[in-house]
Amino acid sequence: MSITLYTPATGFPDLEAKIAYGLARVGIETFGMEKVAIQDNGGFYTVAIDTNESEFDKLGKTFNMLCSRLLASSFIPFSTPGVGGRSAESVRVVDNELFSLDNHLSVNYISENNKSENFCRHRDRKKVSNVIGFTAFASTGVLCKRDGVDYIDYQGSIRRPTDPRKICKTCGMLALLGTWYATFVFNVAGREVLAIPILKSKIDGSKLQEIYALQHQIRKNWFGQEIPQVLVPLIFLSKIPSSADILDGFDLFIAVLSRQQGYHVDSLFLMPIGKYLDFLRASPYNNASVDAMLRREAFTALQGLNDIIYYGAINSLLKFARLYVQETSTNNFTNLLYSETSKYLLEEVAMISSDIIENRSLGSLARTLRYFIREKKYGYADDIRNARRDSKVFETTIAKMLREGRLRLEQKEKIHLPTDEEMKEVFRLVNKDFDETKTALVILAFSFPTRTEEGVSEIIEEVQNA
Repeated sequence: MSITLYTPATGFPDLEAKIAYGLARVGIETFGMEKVAIQDNGGFYTVAIDTNESEFDKLGKTFNMLCSRLLASSFIPFSTPGVGGRSAESVRVVDNELFSLDNHLSVNYISENNKSENFCRHRDRKKVSNVIGFTAFASTGVLCKRDGVDYIDYQGSIRRPTDPRKICKTCGMLALLGTWYATFVFNVAGREVLAIPILKSKIDGSKLQEIYALQHQIRKNWFGQEIPQVLVPLIFLSKIPSSADILDGFDLFIAVLSRQQGYHVDSLFLMPIGKYLDFLRASPYNNASVDAMLRREAFTALQGLNDIIYYGAINSLLKFARLYVQETSTNNFTNLLYSETSKYLLEEVAMISSDIIENRSLGSLARTLRYFIREKKYGYADDIRNARRDSKVFETTIAKMLREGRLRLEQKEKIHLPTDEEMKEVFRLVNKDFDETKTALVILAFSFPTRTEEGVSEIIEEVQNA
């Protein structure tokens, strides 16, 4: 036998998750993490507690204890993004106020809301405003419909209701607990961000404990730069490398809030994060690449990387490499892509064979092209990047580059030139797989040389110059 608690199926994904996490926290505090699990049921969650049904009253006592200790003042509500001053007073626990979890013992089936009814459809007399701190949809002016039934007839036209609704205070308190135990809250250039992990299957109490611990780390992070909001998910995840394992299997609901005579929702994201996590955990150098762009405020390059990772925009790959080097380099130092990051992008995103990526002849030509990139002479790389199979631009550009390279060599400059046999091998690859070979050549040229390449001295020189 077990106790099963239900969220109220409000139609708001962020509110449902917060209430579920709040209920789970009560269960963990009462019976321990090994007894608790959360299950997604498509529109609402169930929290299963592995204990006898006769123990239900213990949950209520624990819930009231948590409320009286944590929410008896307006400090936590007032510190919650989206909860304004007057709302903070209304959602705190007053003296001797008690709450019951009875309403969460059954599921609310889909039905039409009455105008005076709480949006959670619990008939408690104690109500609180459905403020942005509970659900970011509260400020959009449009409530989420539930399978087409939540409409009103306005002067002969069917519209969704826009009047702000209230929820029962019990759900409000559970949502606050879920916010402060399992929601990542941080600040980006004065904007407050709420990032809520949205589970897609079943998780147990041990996973919840990991999320509870991780969210405390995030509260210490403040990002001073004016980061484009579309980059918030990538940058957020890059700042917590341990998130790759903890948040694996979750979606992420992100709300970006600003204060404009009260709170305003600037952006909402509900997105799968698996591709971000794959990129970040593939190599620590991938995380370091994001950090390098963030430090130099290379936001154009970051947006290119975001498109590549999330949307698989292969056509942006070569442009990204150029932007990365251009935006993260200084007057005295040409910063190149980490070879591990380049390899990930070539193998996992562009799906290019390792036979091409690791071909020594192609690497030899890339080493020559890299020489000019270090001098911030990007013309050869740009012409190769824009070359098409049915034109002679590729061959012409390579020939011009090698002629200039021989001239530089005659002038006693340290430049590597490929052999005739290596060039024959390169053109064999070009004739077989033009786009793949061209992409690999340019990306490798915009990357630091690997230790297996001839010219390890180049790496030492780069480090010394840095």
